[in-house]
Amino acid sequence: MADRILTWSFENVDRDGTEQGAAFYMDRDYTPTAVRVLARRVPDAAALTFTIKDDGVTLFARTPRLEKGDAQDIDAEEFPKNPPTIKEGSIVTLDVTPNGAKGISVHLELEAA
Repeated sequence: MADRILTWSFENVDRDGTEQGAAFYMDRDYTPTAVRVLARRVPDAAALTFTIKDDGVTLFARTPRLEKGDAQDIDAEEFPKNPPTIKEGSIVTLDVTPNGAKGISVHLELEAA
């Protein structure tokens, strides 16, 4: 079971770009264990991609994505074989592209390191 879950939620993604939504301060060292994404609508033009960053550096080995038309739920296991430790004092942010997505929730599950 996760020791901490970070959640980002957007009704509309109206711009491409970095650091959308909340930025989270880490109160201790954590290891990411799972990412879950739900979108009611993925843009028709391209897949929805998201990148969770620890002090500006991605946590993923590959960028997780929801393909257009596949807007339900994914359990992204795109971490490197040895997941990075998110250090105490780090700031965790989310990048989302492209714009036009609706009803997005991203959950990052963490275990205390």
